[in-house]
Amino acid sequence: MSRWLLLAALCVGACTTASPPDPKRLAQCTNLFGMWARYEQHWTFHHTGQRARAELALDACQHGRYDAGIAELKRLLRRGGFVIAD
Repeated sequence: MSRWLLLAALCVGACTTASPPDPKRLAQCTNLFGMWARYEQHWTFHHTGQRARAELALDACQHGRYDAGIAELKRLLRRGGFVIAD
C-alpha cells in the first residue's frame, strides 16, 4: 500500500512541475523538430535511437517542459552538423 502512495505522490509532483503553455517556445520546439526530421538521415534505414529522442523532446515541449525539449533537439541537430545558436 505504501508503494502505491509513494508512486501517487511522485506522479502528482511530476505532473505539477510543467510550465504554463507558451506558444512561442512550443513553436520554437516544433520548428527544431521539423528541421531535425527534414534533414536527418531516413530513420527507417538508420536506427540510431535519435528518432525516439527527438519525439520525446517534442513531447516534453508539448507538456510544458520547454527547456529540456529544446535543449535535446538542439543537441541532436548539433550532432548532425548544424550550428544552432543558444
